[in-house]
Amino acid sequence: MELSHTQSGAGKLRATFFGRVIMLFGLALGASAVGSYVGFNFGLDLMIGRPGIMLLAFVIELVLIFTSHWWKQVRPLNYILFSFFTFITGFTLAPLLYLLIAQGNGELIYRALAATMLTFAAAGLIAWKTDINMFRLQGLLFFGLVGMIIVGLIGIFFPFSSSMEGIYSFFGIMLFTGFIMFDIQRLRFNAVQNEMDIALQLYLDIFNLFLFILRFLNRDR
Repeated sequence: MELSHTQSGAGKLRATFFGRVIMLFGLALGASAVGSYVGFNFGLDLMIGRPGIMLLAFVIELVLIFTSHWWKQVRPLNYILFSFFTFITGFTLAPLLYLLIAQGNGELIYRALAATMLTFAAAGLIAWKTDINMFRLQGLLFFGLVGMIIVGLIGIFFPFSSSMEGIYSFFGIMLFTGFIMFDIQRLRFNAVQNEMDIALQLYLDIFNLFLFILRFLNRDR
């Protein structure tokens, strides 16, 4: 009887934790969408006319990421900064969306969104159902991320050809699909104690996956 009550209590705790993660993940997506809307409709002149604003926004994003281990533990500051961070990432996405629309490639945005949602759903389902231990790939994913950052920095100074852009974007898609599977298993096995931590990681996974899918679709344009 005690064992049954213990298992029931553990199940309820797990369900509660999962529900909070989903709620925060939804909040992140909503705040990002609002940020994109605000940036597209009210912030384009500011960001395009003053590149320093974009640089400041990126610096703020980095500061929030690297200090998240501290502020995620402090309420209600954690909810404020969590929402602000996801809002800012959406806000800084607006110039890219505007550029695609101005070039007549606005349909790529919808195609990338659809591909992102399908990839996220498929990767999440596989990670939830499979017996493969994705935790073993943590080191590979980390070094893959470092490699992508280094190559991306090189691409700033030596622009990629269409073929190289396609290869780089493809590897980015594969990398963040792997991160999605890894983080879904962290959620599945309750391998993280802070629900905001896993929600933030899942948001960054899907955000970067969207960017790389968009780059891949736009590689020849």
